[in-house]
Amino acid sequence: MSTQLAQELATNLRSSKSQLNTVNQQLLLLERQDKLAQVTTKELESYPVNKVWRGFGKAFILQDKSKYVQDLNHDAGIVEEQTKSLKIKQHYLETTVEKIVENLKALMEKSK
Repeated sequence: MSTQLAQELATNLRSSKSQLNTVNQQLLLLERQDKLAQVTTKELESYPVNKVWRGFGKAFILQDKSKYVQDLNHDAGIVEEQTKSLKIKQHYLETTVEKIVENLKALMEKSK
C-alpha cells in the first residue's frame, strides 16, 4: 500500500513540477513581451511624426502613432491579466509541490 502511495505521490510531484516549469517559462515570456511593449511605446513617443510604419507579418502599413500606442497599451493590459492569472497558478503549483514533498517525507519516515 505505502509503495503504491509513494509511486502515486512521486507521479503527482513530477507532474506538478512539470506544470510549474511551464508556468515559469510562460511568465518569463510575458515579462519579455511587456518590456518590449514598454520600450516600443517609449521609442514611438520620442518620434516627432504623427504616422509610423507598423509591421504585419511580411507587410507594413502606415498608421497613426497614437493608434499604435493605444494598441500597445491594450496589449499590455492583456499581458498584465495573463501574468496575474499565471502568478496565481504558480503559487498553487508551488504549494502543491511543497505539500507533496512533505507527504513523501512523512511516508518515508513512517516506513522506516
